[in-house]
Amino acid sequence: MDMTSQVPHSSTPNRSDIPVATDSPANAPAGVTRILVVDDEKRILQTFTLMLSDYGYHVKTASNAEEAFGCLSRERFDIVFLDHYIGRDRGLDLMQRLASADPGLYFVMITANGNADLAVEALKRGASDFITKPFFVADIIKSVDFVSKKKELDRQKREMFETLEAKVHERTQDLETIHIDVLSSLAQALETRDFGTYGHCKRVSHYSRLIADELRLSSGEKHYLDIAAQLHDVGKIGINDSILLKPCALTGEEWDSLKSHPAKGVEILKPLKYLEPALPAILHHHEHYDGTGYPAGLKGVSIPLNARIIAVADAWDVMRSDRPYRKALSGDTAKAELRDHAGMQFDRDIVQIMMKLI
Repeated sequence: MDMTSQVPHSSTPNRSDIPVATDSPANAPAGVTRILVVDDEKRILQTFTLMLSDYGYHVKTASNAEEAFGCLSRERFDIVFLDHYIGRDRGLDLMQRLASADPGLYFVMITANGNADLAVEALKRGASDFITKPFFVADIIKSVDFVSKKKELDRQKREMFETLEAKVHERTQDLETIHIDVLSSLAQALETRDFGTYGHCKRVSHYSRLIADELRLSSGEKHYLDIAAQLHDVGKIGINDSILLKPCALTGEEWDSLKSHPAKGVEILKPLKYLEPALPAILHHHEHYDGTGYPAGLKGVSIPLNARIIAVADAWDVMRSDRPYRKALSGDTAKAELRDHAGMQFDRDIVQIMMKLI
C-alpha cells in the first residue's frame, strides 16, 4: 500500500474499495513486533492487517472486547491499537482491562475525535500514543516505531534500576555485616571483663541455630535469631562491673540495674533500622514462660519465639560456665535444671529440643 494512502472513517466498506485481508500467521518469528488491532469497523481491521503485514509485523484483529481477550489468551502481544469506541465499550476502559490482563502491553488509541482533552486523558490512563482518523499509512508506521522505541527504553530503564537496586542491596548487606561484626566484637569485648563468660554470645548463637534448625524456621527468621543471639547481652555495656562481677548475692537495687540490660541493648541498637526485626528477641530473652520474667512479664506464646529459643540456649551456657558467684554446673545438673524449669521459666517444647541436641 502506498505510503501516501489515507484511510477515511467509514463503517460500511464496499468489496471494490479494499481487498479482503486475514490476520498474520499464528506463529510470529522471534523478534517480530506483535500487534493486536481492536476496532468495530471491518475496513479499519482489514487496512491495518494489509498495511502492517506488508511491513513485516505480526498482526491479529478483534472487533469487540470478547475477541480481544480471546486473542490475549492465545498469544502475547507488544502493542494494541484500540478504537475510542468499540461497540458498547469505551476504548479507554477496555485498555485498562487489557492492561490488567497483561501489564506488559503498550497501547495506541485511535479516534475520529481529535479533541486534545481526549488525547490527554488517554495518555494519563496509560496509552503510549494517540492517532486520529483519517490517518495515513505513515502515521501508523511512525506510531509503531515510536511505541517500540518507548518499549525498549522502558526495558533498558527497568534493567538499569534492577542492576542499581541489586548493587544497593549488596552494599547495604555489606554495611549490615560490618555493623554486626563490630557489635559482635563489642559484645565479645564486654565478655573479656569476666573470662568465665568469654565466647558466651557466640555459643548462645550456635545453640540457637541448632534449635532453629529443629524447628525448621525460615532463613529470614534464622538470620535475625542469629543477630539477636550474638547481641542479646550488648546492653550490659551500661551495667557497672561491680554488679556484673560481684561474687555474692546482689542487692535489690543492683538486681534492678542488671535487669535493665535488655532494654539498654535495644536502645543501643534501635538507630540501626535494619536490626529492628531482631530487637524483640533481645528485649524479651529474660521473660519466663509462666509470666514471672522481665522486663514486660510476658507469658507463654506471647513471648517472641526467638526470645524463647535464646532463653534456653542462654541458660544452658550460663549454667555450664564458671561465674564470679559459682563454678560451672555439670552437664547432668544443668540438664536437670532445664527439665525442672520447663513450662515455668522455659518453653517446654524448646527444652525438649535442647535435651535432644545435648
